[in-house]
Amino acid sequence: MADGASWSGVRAFLSARTGMALSGPQVRRLDERLAARSQGLTPHQYLMFLQSPSGVTDLEDLIAAVVVNKTDLFRDAVQLTAFRAQVLSPLVARTRRPLRVWSAGCSTGEEVATLLVLLADAGADPESTVLGTDIAGDALRRAQWLAFSREQLRRVPDELRSRYFVRSGSREALAPALRERASFQCHNLMETPYPVAPGGGGFDVIFCRNVLIYFTAEAFHRTVEALAGSLAPGGVLVLSASEPLLRVPPSLRVHRGEQAFFYVRSEEAGAVPPSPNGEAAVTNGRRTEGRVAASSPARPQRAPAVGGEAAMIREGRSGEAARIAPVRAGASGAGASGLPARGAAREASRGGANVPGSHGMEASALSSAVSPSPDGLAADALGAPAASAPGPESHAEADLLFACVLDGAASGVSDAVAERDLRHCLALDPDHAAARYLLGLLLEQCQRPADAAAEYRRAFQALESGRARPVAFFLNAERLRVACAHAAERLEFSGRRR
Repeated sequence: MADGASWSGVRAFLSARTGMALSGPQVRRLDERLAARSQGLTPHQYLMFLQSPSGVTDLEDLIAAVVVNKTDLFRDAVQLTAFRAQVLSPLVARTRRPLRVWSAGCSTGEEVATLLVLLADAGADPESTVLGTDIAGDALRRAQWLAFSREQLRRVPDELRSRYFVRSGSREALAPALRERASFQCHNLMETPYPVAPGGGGFDVIFCRNVLIYFTAEAFHRTVEALAGSLAPGGVLVLSASEPLLRVPPSLRVHRGEQAFFYVRSEEAGAVPPSPNGEAAVTNGRRTEGRVAASSPARPQRAPAVGGEAAMIREGRSGEAARIAPVRAGASGAGASGLPARGAAREASRGGANVPGSHGMEASALSSAVSPSPDGLAADALGAPAASAPGPESHAEADLLFACVLDGAASGVSDAVAERDLRHCLALDPDHAAARYLLGLLLEQCQRPADAAAEYRRAFQALESGRARPVAFFLNAERLRVACAHAAERLEFSGRRR
C-alpha cells in the first residue's frame, strides 16, 4: 500500500478535476479514502484506473471525500434580502416570460429550494425554473427530494415556511407546485459545455455561492468567466460575501447595493442602468464571447464583491494616488461637514474637497528611507499614520481608505497601489479584518503565497479574538472568519508540500 507522500499524483489529479486547492483536512480525508479504495494498486496504476471508464464509481467517492457540502436554506439572509429588492423584484416587473435560474454548486438542494420560494413570493411567472448542479452525485441524489429537517428550516421565515412547505413524514418538503419547477444535473464547473437555460439564450440569474472560495486562483477566474458567458444579456451573477472578485471579466459590470454587490452581464445595447445608489454602474462596455476565455488582450476590470456602505470617493484619474476627504468622525459618527461619514465622502468626491489622503506603507515600514511610490508620488508626501493606538478617528480614516480601495479595484488601479493603500488602512486599524482579508487575496493573486497566508492568519486572529470591528457588507464575521482560516490553512499546507 502506498504511503501518503506517494499519492501526490492522484491528489493533483483530484485538485485539477474539482478546481479545489486542497487543505490539510481534505488531503487527510482523501488519503484515508485512497488507502481503502486502491486495494494494492500502485499510485500510478490507481491514477490510470481513475481516468478510465471503469473508475467512475471510485472517482465519485474520492470527490465526495474532498467537496464541501455545507449549506443552509435561506443562507445569508442579508444578501438574499438585497437580491430580492435590487435584482429579483425589478427583474420580475420588467420580464414578461418565465425566469431561468441556475444554482451552481447546489449541494443537497437547500439553495434550489430557497430560490424557488423567492421566485414564487416575488410573483415570478409560474413557469420559472431553477436548475441545480453539483459535482457530487450523492449530494444531488439527496437534493432531488427537496425535503428538509426542522433544523434545516430554522432560517426560513415562518410565513414562507407555512406557505411553501408541506409535511412529509418526519421532514418538510417543498410544495409540489414549486418542486416540479426544479431540475438537477451533475456538472463539474471545470468542464465544458456548461448547462444551457431552457429555451436557450442564457440564464437570467446564476447563484454560485461559497463554491469558488475553495478553488485555486486559476480555477476561480476561469469559472467566473465561464459563468459570465452562461448569463443572458442583463443576467445577474451572485457570489457570496466571502468571494470578492479582484478581476471582473469585461462582460460583467458591478451592481452596487447597500448590503451586497452583484455582477451583471452587459446588455447588447450601450445603455447602462443606474445602480441602486443612483450612481452609474461600472462597466467598460465590452463583451467576452465564448464560455471560457483563457486570456484577454485587454486588462479586465478589477472589482470586489465587498463594500456595502463603502462610499465611492476615488477621483478616477489614471496614474494618481487615490484622494480621500479628511473626514473626522465625532461621537455621532458625522463628518466635518455634518453629514454622516458616507455622505461627506461622497460630497468630497463630487468636487468639494481635494486633499491628498494618508496613503503610505504599514507602520513597521515607515522608518525606512523615503522612496517613490508606484504612481510617482513620494511616500512621505502622502502622510503617515499616527503612532498612537487607533481610535475613532483612525477607524473612520481606515474605513474611508478601505472604501477607496474597493472603488479603485473597479477602476483598474494597479496591484501596487491597491497593496499600498490596504497596508496604510491596516496601519490605521491593524484589526481591520476585511481589509486584511482583501490584502491576502491581492497577495495571493500576485503570487506571494507566504505573505498572503500571513495576512489571512492575522485577519483570522483579529476575528477570533473579537478585536475586529464590523465593516459594511462584511456583516457576517463568522463567515469571514471561516474564509480566513481556510485560506491560511490551504496556503500553509501548500507551502509545506513544496
